[in-house]
Amino acid sequence: MTGDEVEKILESAKDIFRQQGSYIGKVNAERVLFIGDTHGAVNVTDVAKYYYDKVDLMVFLGDYVDRQPPNGIENLLTVLNLLVNDGGRKVIVLRGNHESPLTNYYYGFYREVKEKLGEGYYPKFVDLFSLMPVSVTVNGYFCTHGGLPGLYNSNGEMELGIYSEDDLYGLPKGDIIPDDPILFQLLWNDPNSAIDYFSLNKRGEGVFYFGRKVTEDFLVRTNFKGVIRAHETADGFKVDHNGRVITVFSSIYHKQRAGLLFLNNVGEFSRLYISQDGSAQIVQGLY
Repeated sequence: MTGDEVEKILESAKDIFRQQGSYIGKVNAERVLFIGDTHGAVNVTDVAKYYYDKVDLMVFLGDYVDRQPPNGIENLLTVLNLLVNDGGRKVIVLRGNHESPLTNYYYGFYREVKEKLGEGYYPKFVDLFSLMPVSVTVNGYFCTHGGLPGLYNSNGEMELGIYSEDDLYGLPKGDIIPDDPILFQLLWNDPNSAIDYFSLNKRGEGVFYFGRKVTEDFLVRTNFKGVIRAHETADGFKVDHNGRVITVFSSIYHKQRAGLLFLNNVGEFSRLYISQDGSAQIVQGLY
């Protein structure tokens, strides 16, 4: 694919992203497929593509580049082509923490772009990433890459940073790093079933673990059913906070299985596991 062809796809995808807020809002669909971190695993993304005509909505939860041997551009363009050809009707592409120069400048994507397309193309990808939406609510499940955010109150204690769904609609677009603390934590935070509230996260400054009571508070305030996210390596899936927080991990660089999560029209989940050798297995339920 030539540089001009790549740029055409990026511009078409940006046109769709510009029409979406950081929070897309509520979407309902009968058959939904959720895809977590793929990190250059084009073979897994191709499996997801296979289901395009078999589901009513596809939700990509971020992290398309870095980590995998250098297929980040190909993997990202596969996702963006799906989005552009669909016109954004039944494909949602969310931003992950690796869709930022804070990470992808150092974890392989910058070098890949420089070698394959030329250094001048990297800012075009950075601009694209800054326009991506960060969250959406699908069939009552809040979907984002990382996790629930917190803010310090006047007593120096951290509390949930989202008081209602209206707060999500007010989040900014075009934030490159992002520097907004709520946006940043939506991309970076992780659940922890051993705590109730917030604690510092080993990932670094400004990143936190959120506990069981944080999730409970968020679901009560918003009247959502649960949280579907990605971001953490897992053997396909991980479930926290009594089934209220579901992690989907769709890459295979970590030498475990990739996972794709299905949600049907009666609210039942099923899990598709993709092994290192390409074999697949579908399991009903979350456990």
